[in-house]
Amino acid sequence: MDTDITMVVPKQPLRVWPTVVACCLLGNIAYAGDWQLNPGIIADSYLYQLKQQDYASWDEGAALALSPNVELLFNSKHLQTALDWRQKHIFYDDKQRDDRSLDYINFNNRLSAFDNRLSWTVNGSESYRIRNSQRGIFADEITGFSDLSKTRNLGTSLAVRTAPHRDTQSALSLTARKIDSERPDNDDALGNFSNEFYAADFAIGKRRRDSTFYWQFNSRYSESARDAGNDLTSENADLTVGVPVLRKLAWISRARYENNDLFTNYTNKFRSVGTGLEYRFGNVSYVNATYNWYRQQQLLEEEDSYWAFDMLLAPTRRTSLQVTVDRRYYGRSVEVAGSYRLQRLSARLTYNERVTVTNGLDQIFNDLGLFVCPGAFSDITDCFVPPSANYQLLPGESLQNFIETDIEISENVVLRKGGSFSLAYDRNRLTLGLNLRRTEDEYVESNRLNKTKGASLNASWRLTPLMTLTSEINFYEIEYSLEDRKDQNLQFKGGLKVELNEHSDVSVNLRRVERDSNQQQFDLQENRVWFSYEYQF
Repeated sequence: MDTDITMVVPKQPLRVWPTVVACCLLGNIAYAGDWQLNPGIIADSYLYQLKQQDYASWDEGAALALSPNVELLFNSKHLQTALDWRQKHIFYDDKQRDDRSLDYINFNNRLSAFDNRLSWTVNGSESYRIRNSQRGIFADEITGFSDLSKTRNLGTSLAVRTAPHRDTQSALSLTARKIDSERPDNDDALGNFSNEFYAADFAIGKRRRDSTFYWQFNSRYSESARDAGNDLTSENADLTVGVPVLRKLAWISRARYENNDLFTNYTNKFRSVGTGLEYRFGNVSYVNATYNWYRQQQLLEEEDSYWAFDMLLAPTRRTSLQVTVDRRYYGRSVEVAGSYRLQRLSARLTYNERVTVTNGLDQIFNDLGLFVCPGAFSDITDCFVPPSANYQLLPGESLQNFIETDIEISENVVLRKGGSFSLAYDRNRLTLGLNLRRTEDEYVESNRLNKTKGASLNASWRLTPLMTLTSEINFYEIEYSLEDRKDQNLQFKGGLKVELNEHSDVSVNLRRVERDSNQQQFDLQENRVWFSYEYQF
């Protein structure tokens, strides 16, 4: 008698097979990449003196901080991952302060495919930072922990774009971020809050402006969800069409739409259409002027006309300057974006105006530029400007894009008008970074206006192959309209770092902080000196 044997293959849920494929792909990427695990420990010994007012006595104390840390780096063609975890244990010889342990976490992950035309990023962090500048911009965990908020950030974004050689270019990006901020020990009246931010950007148009028929469409939708107050929803779209008239002259038409919605508290709509002439020269440079008709609706509906101006100057690949003079619901608006780059020198200039929530989720950050750093999360004074765009990273090096974040975190909605200029220089043993900034924040839900002027200078000078001198100067002048208060905040930091061997180094550092206010009770002085020893296993 014949016996037939039948093999039964169990059916797996549909979600199993995509998971298996994803695991195989990630396993192959991980096998082809370079892993680095860098554990270490830092020991800091502090001496400090602090005085809150001119007539107060000095608050003197000492502290010892032990900071074990571990850095995990992975780099491959399609996946870059960086994780830095540091736990800081602070022990005080000071009756006014208690010992504490703090965690600092930074995580960045980027997965890309199809020659970087598709990318997915995930990032997160946990830190302690000031969120009310009136409490002290330069407060830190050593002497000002009671004014710091424990802040967690989590974000992800997905970006898709066409190949750069295509005649028609398109790009889509989706972004989601979340911030959780806890009330500091010294209540700053902001409480605990958790905010979320979502955005979608889409752009499509011709790659070259000198095409027979040029067109470009840009759009953006964003939503900021707040615990206190209504959510802020913003919609923006613009369309530009150009048709050549002569060899370098084109007739252009444009249309714009903007809407910022805070429900009953703050809502505005702005629509405009216009036409004019554009002169084109060089590879991508142009200058145009258009006459526009607009209709805006805020409390009342208004109609009128105005002239707009747009210019892009790009004489070389290393130099560009774009200036746009237009109109928005609040009146005239200006946007500027410029950059200049040589082998050892780079400069950036920006100015923009936008409605945003000051929670750090939807900010046009002050971009200080791209630097080569030892490790994934380094201080800017330890880094240098890459000598060229084709610079090959050495083992242990990574590229970091340094940004200067906002000095406050809150749920307030503001109309921010701000500009900045940054300059970076690196040659031989000297690295310099200069940044100048100015902002005006009009609080749309209250009658508050804050004005900020800031300047910072970072320098690093390698005296010998094993010895480096560093310095940092930061200055902020802030005017608070409601409090009729004006503060001038100054911080100076300097240090000398000596490399003992390939695993360890020591440094001696000092810091001076001053706050000079037109209201004497807010004056502040701090002197600090500390010795650091760092060991990398």
